[in-house]
Amino acid sequence: MRNFHSTFILCFLGFLLTQAQAFPSWKSCSAHSDCEATDEYCEKISSSSNECSYCAFSTEDDSVDSSVPTWCTDDTYFESSIRTSLTSSSVLTYVKQGGWQNDVSLCPSFDACTKSCRKEYKVEKTDTQITLTSTFADTTDCACDKVVFTLFQDDDDNEWKTSSTNFGTSADSVDLWQYSTDALDINIWHKDVTPVTVDCVWQYSIGTSSSPAATLTGLFGLISASVAAFVLV
Repeated sequence: MRNFHSTFILCFLGFLLTQAQAFPSWKSCSAHSDCEATDEYCEKISSSSNECSYCAFSTEDDSVDSSVPTWCTDDTYFESSIRTSLTSSSVLTYVKQGGWQNDVSLCPSFDACTKSCRKEYKVEKTDTQITLTSTFADTTDCACDKVVFTLFQDDDDNEWKTSSTNFGTSADSVDLWQYSTDALDINIWHKDVTPVTVDCVWQYSIGTSSSPAATLTGLFGLISASVAAFVLV
């Protein structure tokens, strides 16, 4: 029975770690196999530098060996930055933030209002716009405006971008990228300065209920009850 308990708990922890994985590892690589454990591919950054990155953005052109690894096949639908599975019934729940290439200094200190507003967004989607409306109830000290991402397309760039806010930072570019069916990033960065001083990523899970996190909360309750029952046995 003890072995069953251990296996059960380890599997559950494995599930949580899988759900928590948010950003590319950005670790150095020389072959795709170096990135397989994290479900990534080896991207050629320069003639002397390669990094593990999202499978969703894998292409033969930027691949270290001009190929896409087999484990990336299911994710390549999101290769184009304009592709998204969001609908007007989607709900985005904030997971965590990180600086580009794990540099925490690239995420500024957001104020309390921004942190409250970003926790959960309802989605309105058309062919050319994605509108995020915070579920946070406005107060006298904090009001959440809608964030509107517009489809921007030209010969060189295709992105969902917003000019409606920079979330109180010096960033001059805020865009939305979906890289899997259940997660996306909002990227906040200052691209017109060298070196870049703001390059922050917010990760969101994608759900369809009013509170996607309730599923995980309910799972915690089920696990707790199950563990208690096994202990009693």
